[in-house]
Amino acid sequence: MRPARGCRIDADLAAFIESPVMIILGTGIGSVPEIGRGMGASVEVDGALQIVVSAWQWPGTVAQARANGRIAATFARPADYVTYQVKGPVDRVAPLTPALEACAARYAARITDVLAGLGLPPELTAPWRSGRDLVALHVRPERVFVQTPGPLAGNLLAGSGG
Repeated sequence: MRPARGCRIDADLAAFIESPVMIILGTGIGSVPEIGRGMGASVEVDGALQIVVSAWQWPGTVAQARANGRIAATFARPADYVTYQVKGPVDRVAPLTPALEACAARYAARITDVLAGLGLPPELTAPWRSGRDLVALHVRPERVFVQTPGPLAGNLLAGSGG
């Protein structure tokens, strides 16, 4: 196995990740996978990815991120299914900073509006938007994959490591 070199998330992909997209998180230890939903994300100046998640709602996902230190985070725009998946190590799980608290609140409001505009009433999507016991997963992106349905699905995004 080659050591991972990491990758840099460019400004366009950062804007996409920070927009109101569905955030699905996958962790695993051995053959025991866990999934969870993110409550917002921020791409930091140093290239790290901060993903907000409810440790109350997704305790297995957070526990495995801590124990295994690996994650696959999928970001999908619900209007057209443009989708990217970021894989990399979780450096740490930490309490939210004030900036990430604001990110989570902004995300909850924006994704609620987007989904309502697509015909999903807020009361139907409320369980996806838990603000209880939020933590930040600090991820160092190694690879980014295009996952938009079509002929490029599964391909490594150009310049994303490999």
